[in-house]
Amino acid sequence: MVESRGGDGSSGTRRRICANGAKRAMARVTQEVLITVPCGDCKFLKRKCTRECIFALYFGTDQGVGSFAAVHKVFGASDVSKLLSNISSNHCHKAVATISYEAQTRLSDPVYGCVSTILIFLISEQQSP
Repeated sequence: MVESRGGDGSSGTRRRICANGAKRAMARVTQEVLITVPCGDCKFLKRKCTRECIFALYFGTDQGVGSFAAVHKVFGASDVSKLLSNISSNHCHKAVATISYEAQTRLSDPVYGCVSTILIFLISEQQSP
């Protein structure tokens, strides 16, 4: 525990500064930083991420930006948010994974998208004995 004089040092009042208080203050700062880190959607669109952001659960900060960029380019953020709001919460993760995969394959193959991957798989299955 450290004692310090308040004000200019001439008053007789003393306050005590506890080391635990500093640790608590650091914990609050750490928690605030974790809350204000934007999701991939908000980082890509350069906006402030709120707690009501529908994409925060599905597009993380690291890999979510690239994934959301593909989704936004192919489908648009508005359409995907409407789609996710109409799907039950237990199916949303699968829907986001499917939408992300379709968007990324659509960017690499604009004509067939993920259908080309399925066709390649089916052809390889037919050729194997």
